[in-house]
Formats: sequence, structure tokens, C-alpha cells
Amino acid sequence: MKRLILLTLIFLTACTASGPASFFNLTPAPYDLNLNTLPQQIQRAMLESAAHWTTLQMSGTIIWYMPDGSTQAFSEKVWLSQLDSRYRVELSGDTEKTLKLSDGSTIYNVNLNSMLAEQSSYPDFARVGQYVPPVQAGTAYPNPIWGQIGTPLSEMAFPANYAQNEGTFTALGMDSVAGRPTLIVEWTFSGGPSPSWKAWLDTQTAVILKIQEFGKDGSNTLQGERVVETILFDAVIDASVFTPPAGIVQSGNPVPAESNPVLTESSPMVIEEAGELYFFLQPRKQGESIQLVKVSGICVIDSANCPPMEKIVAPFPFNFTINALAWSPDGKFAAFSYSDAPNGTPTKLWLFDAEAQTWKSLAQAPYIDPPFWSPDGSWIAVRTQDGLGGEEVFVVRPDGSELKSISASLPVDGRPYIMDGWFGDRIIMHSALIGTMILVRVADGMVSPMLTASIAKAQFVASPDANWLAFDEFESAAETHQLKVMQPDGSNAVTVAQFLGGSIYPIVWSPDGNLIAFNYYSGFMGNEPKAEVYVVTRGGENLSLVYQGTTVGRLLFSPDGQYLLVEETTSISGGHLFLINLATLEQKILQALGLSTEYDWYAPSWRP
Repeated sequence: MKRLILLTLIFLTACTASGPASFFNLTPAPYDLNLNTLPQQIQRAMLESAAHWTTLQMSGTIIWYMPDGSTQAFSEKVWLSQLDSRYRVELSGDTEKTLKLSDGSTIYNVNLNSMLAEQSSYPDFARVGQYVPPVQAGTAYPNPIWGQIGTPLSEMAFPANYAQNEGTFTALGMDSVAGRPTLIVEWTFSGGPSPSWKAWLDTQTAVILKIQEFGKDGSNTLQGERVVETILFDAVIDASVFTPPAGIVQSGNPVPAESNPVLTESSPMVIEEAGELYFFLQPRKQGESIQLVKVSGICVIDSANCPPMEKIVAPFPFNFTINALAWSPDGKFAAFSYSDAPNGTPTKLWLFDAEAQTWKSLAQAPYIDPPFWSPDGSWIAVRTQDGLGGEEVFVVRPDGSELKSISASLPVDGRPYIMDGWFGDRIIMHSALIGTMILVRVADGMVSPMLTASIAKAQFVASPDANWLAFDEFESAAETHQLKVMQPDGSNAVTVAQFLGGSIYPIVWSPDGNLIAFNYYSGFMGNEPKAEVYVVTRGGENLSLVYQGTTVGRLLFSPDGQYLLVEETTSISGGHLFLINLATLEQKILQALGLSTEYDWYAPSWRP
């Protein structure tokens, strides 16, 4: 490994001193991957592949196979120059065309239909040359250059992304793809029931020229296929390739050029206020069941004194879609909607007593959405569905008393409605049909508009003290998302972040209401979005990129607001939980005795 790091430094020095032609002679000798190559040699070749080429040009196709039987097809063209951090990627679907480009100092993401462009500085941490990742059990390090691109075909140029997890590599045969000999390799996650993917590796560089990916349920269902049709290594690429096209319109998005500490002052987390993290373990082996577990918040700040992970016993198996536990403001109870019936209906609203570790059924309906606690902890609100298109909103006391419907006055033309949470003694609802926002008073079910001016199809998230509302407003003409904060009457609106295309979700407030964390999905096509987690002050200051990944499910602030937990649902190493120190931006995976990365971790909640 040290030899390869030194080799990369030699490449960079040679490039600076003599120009592109001089470093070709320093590239390691080509591999000779074949059916006699050992599994560990295959993995090592994939990990060190980037050291075997300097520039790459390729084109190919991507097909995603959807659950409903339909397909989504895309074509992609890629130009990569590792040593000077330049790239050009063109991704095209039936109607959409996207350009991602770096000239070595500036990144341009361009919608080629509208010619609107998002521009940002190329980050210093991604200037890695021929990057060979460190090997560390339970942790994956995606190629930082690919992290700026995020498209399906370009990832195949960096096979190290696929070689950093525990599993079995099996050589199946030889083939030819894009006119080059390939070794067909199958990979099965450690203990998994069936292969996760099958790849055709270029025998000389280990670059992936074709890959098929399968579902995690052991059914061998093909979910996607990517195929390189043309490829060229180590050719000099004309500088004009990395020049942004004429006619692009800058969107002026305030995308940060670098990550900055979010908290300028911090104090050690008080152990008594560390709380507990509850989440679910999804096994990857057949015959094992999903389990609810908890980890002490002490593990976030003091791994040496971290108690072992604990399993929580529930009076029902976890066989259906699971949402996170919803904790009461005082942390004594959690509300949880789940069915204990074999066929998944009816659903029951459960109350979990954290100290006694007991479960009590409060209500039931054919289907119950995730519950919301009132700010004072005196009510639990849920939306129920009858499975035939009907819906109601109910509230109930934590002891199971005063169960009542409060949805009789909801305007019929706005149905169906979605519950967004509480606003004082009222519940925030928005129409999934027309986007209007409505407040429903718990005392008598009285309905009132939330704002005098309608903001179509925006989901409002109230701050803990209900003095501010955060929401994502999409301007279709400019194709921009604006994350805004305003007071409940619509006054003092501030745009705290803005992005071209993509989507923003979720949005969460810190416990003191001074910070907002949110996830932004960039708008490239395909089913592998690039997730970027930002934190910003309520007034829009210090917008900071604190995490980059693939798909983010939930974001949680620690009870003291000094840490942010990120639920990464489909990282290279699986679905796991990551913790970010907002004062230092140090990032680490959650660790505790008994907690294994051979499970997917998901649906986290932080008990205060």
C-alpha cells in the first residue's frame, strides 16, 4: 500500500515537471486476470485499479429494471483525467440530458435541456490522483473523484468502490466486452444467500466493463445492468473537452466551495444528556429476523466506555415496512404503528415504555401512518386509512383515553391529506392533491388555512418552539429548489439554501431551533442519486457540506445539538449510521460492542 501511495506522488511530480507524456512509463505493468487468479488477487486488483491508468474515455448504456416490470434506459459518455482532477460526463435519457464537467478548478453541473448550470469550486479533498483507498474493516472509502460525479457508468472506472466490503469473489469465466478481454467475477456478501453483483473486469486494468446487480432478498432478481461499449485508456485528451459549453446560464446557487465547522464553540457532551439510539438490524442471511436494538449515546463521545448493544424484545415479529420509533418529548415513551397480524392488517398504535420495556396497544385501524407527539407530550396524532381510499385523523392520550377523530371538517376537494406534524395545539396537514396547507385544532377539529398565501405542495417543518417554519419551495421555471425559513404568519422569509434541480429531503431542526440539517439529492438521472447533507443556521449563515453519500434516509441531531446522525441506507458497505461532530466535522461510523456491519442498520431514533 505504501508503495502505491509513493507511486501516486511520483506520478504527480512527473506530471508537473514534464507534462502528460512522461508519466505513462511509470504506470504499473498490466494485470493478467484469468480463471487461475485467486479471489484475494481479484480484490486487490480492483482496489489498486486506478494506479493502472491515467486517462480514460468510454461510452455505454445503463438499464434499471423497475419492480413494476418496466425499464429505464440511459446512455452515458465519460472522459476522465485523474491526475489533474478533470472530467466530462454526458448522461442522456429519453428526454433529459445532463452534463457534469470539471476543468480542474471549477465543477459545472448543466441541464442540457434548459442550459441552466450549477457551478462550484472543485474541493481540495477530492484532488487525489490515482486513488487507492485504505483497507479498513467495516468502512468504505468511495473514490473522491467519482464522489463529485456520481453517475452510473463513471463508477465502473473505479472498481475499488466495489472491493471494500467483506465477501467472496468467484471467477466464473472469460469473455470479451468493448473489444477487450474480461474476467467474469461474481461477488457474494459475507454470509449472503446469493451474489450481489456479477462484473466483467478488464484483464489488464481491472476496470469494470459490464456489471449486473441483483436484489438483496436472495431471489437473484436482476435490478440493473451497465455495459461499456467503447473504451480507450491513457490517450491525451484535448483541453476543449473539459471546457464548459457556450450558452449556459449560471443559476447563482450558493453551493459552498468547502465544508466549514458548524459550531464555533462546543462543550463536551454530558453523559446524562447523551440519550440512547434505537434502530433496527436487517440481517443479510436467510432465516434470520429483524431486531430492534439500542446503543447508549455515550458511544458517540466515549467509545472506550461504551456499553454493549442491547436487544429490545417486542410482542410481535418485524415482518413488514418499519418506521422509526417516535419519542415523547420527555423520552419516557415511544409511539410506534405496526401490525401484529400475519397478513399485515389491521395496524395497531403501540406505546413502548422505555424503562419497563413493555408494549401497550392504544388503537387499531386497517392501516396507520407513523405517529406524531404533541409538543407537550399530551397527545399522539395519527392518520389512518381504510384501504379503500378513505382516511381519518385521530388523536389519543398516551394512556389510551380520549381517542377521537378530528378530520370531519377537512375540505373534501383536498383529499388525500398528509400529516406533517404539530404546530402548538394544532396539527399541520397538507393536501397531496392541490398542495394547500391546513391546521386542524385538536380541541374541536376546527380547520383553518395555515397561510394566507398558498405555497403549492410545500411540506412545512416547524421548529421545536413552533416559532419558525422551514420548507422547500420549487420554482419550475428556473428548475431551482429554495430552502426557506419564515415565521408562521409568512413574514421574515429567508432563503437559506438554493440548488438547481434534484430534491431536498429530509429537513430537520436542531433541538434549540438555531440550526437546520437537510439532505440534497443532485438531479442526475438513474436510480443512484448522490446525497449531500448540509447544515445551515436559521438565518442562512454558514451553509456547510458535512456529509456525502448515496441515499440518506433520516437525519437526527443529538439531544445537545452537537452531533448529527446520518442514516446512509445504501452505501457500498450497506445501510449504516454515521455520526458527525459539528464542531470539527469529524465523521465516524456508529460503534458498540455487539454491533456488526454484517447487518443493515436503519430507522434510527434518538431517545432524549
